Amino acid sequence: MKLINKFTLWYLCIALTCTVFSTVITFYSIKSKMDNAAIDRLLTINQIAADKIRSGILWDSSVLGRKVQVQLLNTPMPDKKTTVSKSESSYPGSQKKEYRITVSSFLPINNKNYKITSFGYVIQSEHLLTGIEMTIIWKWILILSLIAISARLVSKIILSPFKETLKAIELFNIRHKKKLQLPATNTREFKELNSFVQAMTDKAVDEYVSLKEFTENASHELQTPVAVMKMKLELLAESAITDEQALIITEVQESLEKLSRINSSLVLLTRLENHEYSTHEPLHFCKLINETLDFYKELLEMKSLSLTKKITSGVYVSLNPMLGQLLLNNLISNAIRHNTGAGRIDVELTHEALIIKNTGAEPNVPTSELFQRFKKGNQSSKSIGIGLAIVKQICDIHQFDIRYTYSNRMHTIRIGFKEINTNFLVSPTSIINSESTVLMPVEPSL
Repeated sequence: MKLINKFTLWYLCIALTCTVFSTVITFYSIKSKMDNAAIDRLLTINQIAADKIRSGILWDSSVLGRKVQVQLLNTPMPDKKTTVSKSESSYPGSQKKEYRITVSSFLPINNKNYKITSFGYVIQSEHLLTGIEMTIIWKWILILSLIAISARLVSKIILSPFKETLKAIELFNIRHKKKLQLPATNTREFKELNSFVQAMTDKAVDEYVSLKEFTENASHELQTPVAVMKMKLELLAESAITDEQALIITEVQESLEKLSRINSSLVLLTRLENHEYSTHEPLHFCKLINETLDFYKELLEMKSLSLTKKITSGVYVSLNPMLGQLLLNNLISNAIRHNTGAGRIDVELTHEALIIKNTGAEPNVPTSELFQRFKKGNQSSKSIGIGLAIVKQICDIHQFDIRYTYSNRMHTIRIGFKEINTNFLVSPTSIINSESTVLMPVEPSL
């Protein structure tokens, strides 16, 4: 629910509550004032009648158009000099019930005790309530009409700085290395929000720039000595050395190769986490899988692995082409590397998911942990344990659902395509570009 709607409902509830209580108070207040006014008028009539009797004026049983009854008392004066009674009765000439007030005054006049009584009719409670109800109905019609007309206009004026801030945050991209520009506002709460968002994004940009520079510098500085050491080792291997020295040189070369792969993989993973590969396009995924499997055909034969594939044609996936190639290379090379002798690999592609299964030993850690950096199912393995972290990051970027399970000596990785459309309407140029992707084998890192 929108903020303006919540405020509107809150104020409507307050207004409704106040209206109910004020209506009750108003009803009884008006009724009390009307009754008191009628009583005061009748008391005045009684007093005028008493003055006429006291002055000896001939009594005509009517005062100010009100009928007055005068009764001579043969009993002592009561303690209460005035009595008021209220009842329902029919007004003369009308079938409607009326609300009647009778006021009796006990007065001593010329050494005699008199009871002077007069009565009058006032509006009934239900009639009064009907009038108040109509007032309330028209009042609420006016309130709702004003709210409906003004709420949206007022929200656009008052909340416009907030909406502009949200739009600026939505368009903010840390990779552009530009600090966020927020609109000026004279609202205190919006000023505090803008100040916090500005400080947070400025810090994020500065940290991103620093981290990016560190990553690039570290990668560059590591590659140079590694390349030099490789060259020196190759020259040393060509010289006259013993078998023991040759073995040591080989081990050192393998360590340097592993270090180079770790460096490259960490740099790639950092770029993925920073969303530097944000370009998505309809990728002819079924064709790419077939090309990738053909590339690994000789390696499969060398390791005596049987391949079973079930590839649905016409499958397009919204995926960055380079990351799609990297994803398949890592998964298939992982299935080959961690397979058993005379094992098998099953590859299935549908419009909904990619499923890769391979035989292999049971991992030493839960399969969910294998998506973490440097987590390996077998700690004695020569892999560096970053490949699945890269695969997971690629899936997260493209909003794919990836699951890893192990059952009956079979490793199963399933990637569900969230955004999949078998009827992509793309330009011929896009199709040519996606189908002409060149295989760029990435050295297995799992």
